[in-house]
Amino acid sequence: MVQDTVQVAFVREVRQALAHLYDPTVLRHSALVQLFGLDAEKDPVASLRSILEDGIEALRPGADVPSDSNAWRVYHILHYRYVEQSPQNEVAKDLAVSVRQLRRQEKAALELLADRFWSGHDVEARPAALRLLCEPTGEDAPEKTHTPSWQQELAWVETSMPCEPTHLAELVQGVLRVVSPLLTELGVSINLDLPDALPDIRVPPGTVRQALVHIITMIAHRSPGGQVRLTAEALAGEAYVRIEVASTGDTRWPADPGDLDALQVAERLIEISGGYLDTNASPHQNNSLKADIVLPTVCQMGVLVIDDNADTRRLLERYLSNSAYRFVGASGAQDVFEIIDQACPAIIVLDVMLPGVDGWELLGRLREHPRTRNVPIVVCTILSQQQLAMTLGATDFLRKPITQEEFVSTLDRQIVSQLRRPRSTP
Repeated sequence: MVQDTVQVAFVREVRQALAHLYDPTVLRHSALVQLFGLDAEKDPVASLRSILEDGIEALRPGADVPSDSNAWRVYHILHYRYVEQSPQNEVAKDLAVSVRQLRRQEKAALELLADRFWSGHDVEARPAALRLLCEPTGEDAPEKTHTPSWQQELAWVETSMPCEPTHLAELVQGVLRVVSPLLTELGVSINLDLPDALPDIRVPPGTVRQALVHIITMIAHRSPGGQVRLTAEALAGEAYVRIEVASTGDTRWPADPGDLDALQVAERLIEISGGYLDTNASPHQNNSLKADIVLPTVCQMGVLVIDDNADTRRLLERYLSNSAYRFVGASGAQDVFEIIDQACPAIIVLDVMLPGVDGWELLGRLREHPRTRNVPIVVCTILSQQQLAMTLGATDFLRKPITQEEFVSTLDRQIVSQLRRPRSTP
């Protein structure tokens, strides 16, 4: 295909774009935009995403190819990992291989796909764009490619740091020991309020630790001589952490471009951990800055998916693997309240076109029932009826087909909305 250094860099760029197939920010800054000649496109992000998806689909074997062939294995790996954004351990389980085997096979599949992109888009005809992938080395300099962006670094972190049960209080106290010398230098004190009964969280501890270090040091730099208050509590199957400080300085959050970059890193670290980060100036106190962090506990939140299509239920179950959510399925209205009594779902996802009692009628019943009156309900349908769904009591709406990112983000919004409900100050 190309000389080794550029080849490795090109494959890495393809993998980076595929790993963030539904993230417009990453795709917009991908070197593939120039390498594929998409600069002048009206929507280069959509064009790049289409090329990547079509490239994978072009590898789908014909109906006459045996299902256990290597061609089907290549297609399934790329489709599950990047189009469906499924985690490696789940794909390995589905394909009956070890994670180590899957990684080797995925590497080979990516190289095959990258080779097709290279030849199909005449990449060699764009030498200026190629220099973005691999800078020439100096006489005494070691061979190197361009320095990875923080997005690329964190893409690697995402695949290399597994989730594990972690005691939140111990993790927080370890972070405070790390930042304590800096806080002392800045004259910042810590008011720590952690209840004894905090649940364990299910996260990659390293990513959460680094995110907390980022957030606490950012806030401390903004408020020298102040007092940082760190509190935590368990709510709706999640661990809720708040870091807040009274500041006499500029209360814009983030304060400057350096803060913004560090904040984006912290947000991504929390996302990798299956959580959510919200940072802003307090609406009630003009001189207060805060960061709210939501993290998944070991006990996952139940999501009841009511959909008569078994393939859809299986896909949404796959979307929820290795997340803060536990999948519960139902094919229709029959026995749904018995399932609810047993599963106690935190969120309900409801299709409209159901046999017998349709989704609209079931939505009304769910809103009238005392057990589900206040449970978030997301209507998920092929129909374009968002206004009707919201009028009848849905808290959110998804139009099929949906991606894993859209689905999980919508569920996250329901939990965050619950967390943001007014509460008494400890």
